[in-house]
Amino acid sequence: MSIDLLKERTITIETPEKIQFVYSISELGTRIAAYVLDLLIQTVVILLVFFLLLGGTIYSMSQDDDLIGNTSKAFFLLMVFIIRWVYFVLFEVIMEGQSPGKKAMRIRVIRSNGEALDFETIVLRNLLRVVDSIPIPLIPVVGAFVAMMDSKSRRLGDIVADTIVVHEIKFDLKEPDFSVKLSHDRGRMENLKAKLNENELYIIRRFLNERTRLKAGREMEVALKLAQQVREKLKIQEDIDQPISFLERVYREHGS
Repeated sequence: MSIDLLKERTITIETPEKIQFVYSISELGTRIAAYVLDLLIQTVVILLVFFLLLGGTIYSMSQDDDLIGNTSKAFFLLMVFIIRWVYFVLFEVIMEGQSPGKKAMRIRVIRSNGEALDFETIVLRNLLRVVDSIPIPLIPVVGAFVAMMDSKSRRLGDIVADTIVVHEIKFDLKEPDFSVKLSHDRGRMENLKAKLNENELYIIRRFLNERTRLKAGREMEVALKLAQQVREKLKIQEDIDQPISFLERVYREHGS
C-alpha cells in the first residue's frame, strides 16, 4: 500500500438537501501541528492549576496535614483529566468543529453526511482520544498510524463518529442574523426565526461561503433551488432574478 502524503486529496460531501461540496482533506502533518498547538495551550492551563495547588501542598507540609496534601494531588489529577478531555469537546462545540490549534492551521471537523456538527458527534469523536494515545500518553501513536492507513486521514474517533477533518474555508459573511429583512418590508421578515430552522440557515450559509467549491455548472442551479426554498418558507412574493444576491440580502440587510 503506497501513501503519498504530499498529494492533495479531496472529498465530495452531499448534504441532505442534495447539495454537493468539494473539500480538501487535511493532511496528517497539518493535524499534528494543530494538535501540538492545542497541547501547548493545555499544558499552560495545567501548569497554572499546578502552581495554584502548589500553595495548598506547601501549606499542608508545613502543618503536617496529609489530608490537604492528598486532596490537592487528587484535585490536580482530576483537573488534568478534565482539561485534557473537555478542552476539545468545549472548543469544537463553541467554534463549530475547530479548536484553537485547528483554527491556527485553518482546518475544521465536519460530518461526512453534510449535516451540522452536533454535541453527540463531537463527544463521540473525542472519547477515543484515550485509545489514540496508546501506548504513550499525550502522544497519539495509534491515532497517527490509523490516520496514515485511512484514505481520508481519519483517526479512530473520526471513523466511529463519521467525521472528517478538512481545510477551512474563509467565511466572508457574518453569522446568520435572525433579525434581517428583505428590501424594506420589515413585516415579511420579522418571523424569520420561526420560518427557517437552524439547519436550513446552516445550509444557506454554507452555500454562500463555499459555492466556489461546487462542481462546475452547479452553482447557479443550487442557488436558484435554495432561493426558491427561502422564498416559499418566508412567503415572499418578489421574483428571483439573481438568486445569489437574494440569499446574500437575507443575511446582510438589517433593519434600522
